[in-house]
Amino acid sequence: MGIVTELLTTLGANLPLVAVGCAEVLAAAALLGRAAVMRTQSGKTRASLAPVGMNRDIQRVLRLESGEVMLVLRREDMMPIACTGDPEKLLGVSYAALRDNIANLNAAFSDKSRCRAVWKKYMAWDGREMFDEDVQSGGGRWMRFIVSRTPDGEYDLLCFRDIAALHDRIEECEKRLAGAEEESRAKTTFLSRMSHEIRTPMNGIIGMISLAKSRLRPGDEAMQYLNKADEVSAHLLALINDILDMSRIEAGKVELEHKVFSLRGLGDRLYDMFAKQLQARGIRYEVNLEDMTVDSVVGDELRISQIIINFLSNAVKFTSEGEIIVTFRQMMLQDNVADFMFRVHDTGIGMDHAFLNRIFRPFEQESIETGRKFGGTGLGMTITDQLVRLMGGEIVVDSAPGKGSDFTVFLHLPVAEQAAETAKTPGETAKQRYDDAFKGCRILMAEDNEINAEIAIEILGEMGAQVEGVENGRLAVEAFENHPENWYDLILMDVQMPEMDGRTAARTIRALDRADAKTIPIFALSADAFVEDERLSIQSGMNGHFAKPVDFTMLQQAIGVYLAKRKRKE
Repeated sequence: MGIVTELLTTLGANLPLVAVGCAEVLAAAALLGRAAVMRTQSGKTRASLAPVGMNRDIQRVLRLESGEVMLVLRREDMMPIACTGDPEKLLGVSYAALRDNIANLNAAFSDKSRCRAVWKKYMAWDGREMFDEDVQSGGGRWMRFIVSRTPDGEYDLLCFRDIAALHDRIEECEKRLAGAEEESRAKTTFLSRMSHEIRTPMNGIIGMISLAKSRLRPGDEAMQYLNKADEVSAHLLALINDILDMSRIEAGKVELEHKVFSLRGLGDRLYDMFAKQLQARGIRYEVNLEDMTVDSVVGDELRISQIIINFLSNAVKFTSEGEIIVTFRQMMLQDNVADFMFRVHDTGIGMDHAFLNRIFRPFEQESIETGRKFGGTGLGMTITDQLVRLMGGEIVVDSAPGKGSDFTVFLHLPVAEQAAETAKTPGETAKQRYDDAFKGCRILMAEDNEINAEIAIEILGEMGAQVEGVENGRLAVEAFENHPENWYDLILMDVQMPEMDGRTAARTIRALDRADAKTIPIFALSADAFVEDERLSIQSGMNGHFAKPVDFTMLQQAIGVYLAKRKRKE
């Protein structure tokens, strides 16, 4: 009884200290317990908790992950008041050393400046959100430093977690990602080179066929063979384009243009492209614009037309009678962005519902018989689907055997601040052609491929142009310098040439100290046919970019449009 009385007397004399000690123990237990409960809920494997200076009942309740140390830090004097785990094993610093001075934690890390920076950031932390930083120990192991604060702001729970295995996995993933990116770059380079190497001879083949046809009368027997060769060449070129497009889409290398264009102009071109062929077959063909209050929009006109042309090509292929109707409809206009529906309806053979589930897979066709009868690579719809996805749109397909098909695309397009430019001048019709755009023109052409140069000079000569050919960009610059101002009307420049490439030559010409160097039209004729290639040509000072194989009739039309626009501005 005397012992109890003496104990109570001692406790009474030190009651404030006892109360503070109990409060800190309870606070530490609450913090550690909360962390343990959170881990228990996450369902992870636990290791036993061994807190210092806490009763065994609490030790049995709390659990700690393997490779983890937690400290309860009193913020008032930065004193650790409780610890779990083995700090000396994980950090290389004993709990006693940390209690002696929390700054001894600095010895645990190999990168002292990084440690000081993290600690400074922690000291400035407001405690609202969880503090989380990765640091490296003196032994080179990576750890995660996590801190949470009590609601009353008096204590911080510091957690040091061994993440060496996780860090190793991250490094491995980063290496794999770097390898994949390198493979992707190699694939892109290969595709670019293949594009150039395939398109260059294709340019020669198609050009020679065109020259041969121009030397024959329409009734000559050889003409039908040349027409067939022309069709096969066009099919081969389409196949090359599809394969290259698909490969670049898979590699994530397709870039979309954001230029102003006219939806009405696009509709006119789609009509002109198929009208004559369908009228000859007795198929009704229309391109209708409905509820359109917006005409000029910003987007990739080439890719949008490619999408619709893919649908139209299938409709033409699979429709023997009835109608093919293209509809542009404006659905909604809000915040200067318009929602559009583009639909291609046909009354062709239609498709089975089961095939619709796999129509957008690569090389997919409804049946072997369909492939044999109608041909095609099975890539067109896959490319179309990917392009629509890139534009943030959606495709809806509705079809039934014997009843035809509807392909509908929904796109969101920003409204252009200025109307799209057109090639029309007063009194000019939308279908006016520029068949005499090259008549009397003096053209400087740089082309290192002898066959392509011969073809281009011959065809341009037939169009009325006087062409001077050189073999590389350096000779093109010299020829331009050695002639008086305004001697040449325009320059046609190949891109990949020896000694000096076409883009470097264009930049060199633009930098010359003479007035016409800044104004002479320069156009790229290149086997590099992608959007980024066109962008690089424009950035080098060129006025346009035309992909090989060159359609010289289209080239004349496009340059004629450009020259007409420039003349109006003057």
